Amino acid sequence: MHKLAGLGWLLLGLTAVTGAHAQSGSGELWDMTTRMEMAGMPGQSFTNQVCMKKGQTQPDKMSQDKNCKVADMRTVGNKTTWKIECAGRDPMTGEGEVTRTKDSMNGRMRMQGKRGNESFDMTTVMQGRLVGTCDAEAQNRQAQAAMAAGTAQMAQMCRESMDKYMTMMFEGENAVCKAQRAEYCARVTKVSQSMRKPAGYRNAMKNDGLRGQGFDQAGKACGVDAASVTADACKSAMGGRDWPFVADYCPADAQAVAAEHCAGRKYTAVMASEYKAVCQQFASAGAGSSPGAAPSQQPGAQTQQQQKDASDASAAPSATDLVKDGANQLRRLFGR
Repeated sequence: MHKLAGLGWLLLGLTAVTGAHAQSGSGELWDMTTRMEMAGMPGQSFTNQVCMKKGQTQPDKMSQDKNCKVADMRTVGNKTTWKIECAGRDPMTGEGEVTRTKDSMNGRMRMQGKRGNESFDMTTVMQGRLVGTCDAEAQNRQAQAAMAAGTAQMAQMCRESMDKYMTMMFEGENAVCKAQRAEYCARVTKVSQSMRKPAGYRNAMKNDGLRGQGFDQAGKACGVDAASVTADACKSAMGGRDWPFVADYCPADAQAVAAEHCAGRKYTAVMASEYKAVCQQFASAGAGSSPGAAPSQQPGAQTQQQQKDASDASAAPSATDLVKDGANQLRRLFGR
């Protein structure tokens, strides 16, 4: 909706068109309230102050989108009307009007078009009142400084998103950090190369953005075969008898190892064996989770924890009870 939001500001520029009667000198300070309405969505309102030049007969900026053109603009008395057409990926058309008096203004603009496969019909309504004078040039300098600060903040946000592997910030035509997509994918490709060994895989999984389905999503967005990377890491772990890694990240291998070295074995023998980590996952699988899925990767893990936290504290079992229940479950699965 970046284009739609930007077009909302068109009203603020056009309100200056009918200001030819104003004398030169300091600018005019206006309180502006703008409301955007769209079918099926709650209206959004915002209020701010705008400093306009006196005697201005043309708006400084007709639109914030280079693909949009304003045409058929007419002024009759204190009322200005216009039409607008936007080309590009999200084409749209619209029309609007602004009526201005000495100390008040009211405007409305309606835009219709398509975004993707969905049609939209949005109306922007603006009301303003003159509240004083201002330095229009100083206001312009402040606006430019604010824009520069906003650009710097956006760059910082994109850098942090890259460090955290937040793929959604870089993927898609309307991604906030689309300009840094190539750099992000280069980073994903580089880290994936190190992840073909268990040590590199473990280190990468310390990043929240790569846990769960994060690595799969990053790989899909950047053309990296995440399944192949994981398979190589699991093959290396199996060859190196790194059973904790197999238990955490290699479900198929963990299941095979558990069937051979855990099922039907005595509990004490299993817990003393090198396969302890896999056997513990095997026991968890018997309770409903998936062997080879690390706790942070198990479906519904967070939801289950939230439900547990919300339960009645008085009914919660003690730590001792939990330990006993866990031991009993393992013994039942493996045999005494």
